[in-house]
Amino acid sequence: MSGRVKRREVEGEDGWRVVTHGLRRLNVGNEAGKKKGTGKEIAGRVPSQIVKDVTGEKLLGEFGGLRGRWRDTAVARQVEGLVGKRGWSGKSAVCIGIGSFSRDWENRWRSLWQLVLFIHVVEHFGKEGEVKMYAQDPAFIRLDKEFLKHLNITTLETGIENYITPDSFVYSPFVDWFVLLPTFLATKDPAVYVGNEILDDYTAYAQTQDKKDKLSECNELGRIFLKDRDMVKLNDFEHHAHALSGMVMYHSTNEELLPT
Repeated sequence: MSGRVKRREVEGEDGWRVVTHGLRRLNVGNEAGKKKGTGKEIAGRVPSQIVKDVTGEKLLGEFGGLRGRWRDTAVARQVEGLVGKRGWSGKSAVCIGIGSFSRDWENRWRSLWQLVLFIHVVEHFGKEGEVKMYAQDPAFIRLDKEFLKHLNITTLETGIENYITPDSFVYSPFVDWFVLLPTFLATKDPAVYVGNEILDDYTAYAQTQDKKDKLSECNELGRIFLKDRDMVKLNDFEHHAHALSGMVMYHSTNEELLPT
């Protein structure tokens, strides 16, 4: 019998599906965030508990409060200047991997702040009502989807990459590079991207086998993505130390590819 291990698609601890040489399937579900028999959360996994008494109305109230605090920040003014002055007529905006807004985890408020940034960019990316918004994350539950629906954001289970065109704004604050590049950005040329910095060499970050398997492909995809693009680092955000930490904005420098 051959000792060769077949490549196959599995779910990672955060729920995203990747192709790997792994020998076992990583389980992600309602109990994925707990050590068996302890009830304790495991770092990096999606928790199962829901915030006590949370409702769609409560989420909308929290979101509205954050938007009010956002407007006068330096990063809000920076984004408005970067996007508004370009005169884009964007057609779609996709939000990939923002996390859950209703699960009881330490990143819930970070996710809400990042959603505020997403909506802010959309407001300046195209004419009101003309930018179709989509979101995908395996961590979403019914409450998250209902909340996003109130904001006119369509949630998808799979295939959000099919909505990325040269007239798109792509927002990906959480997804790791070895999933983001081959799954969502390969062959795509969005007008605007906001998220973690894209590199042309991820060698220093390929410390596990699943990442090593994707290293060569991701390095090439990174080089392609960076061609004819400018990058701007987002300003520090005073209301949450980690919500926008390290995030950047890319836009195409090829005028033929810019929406008109």
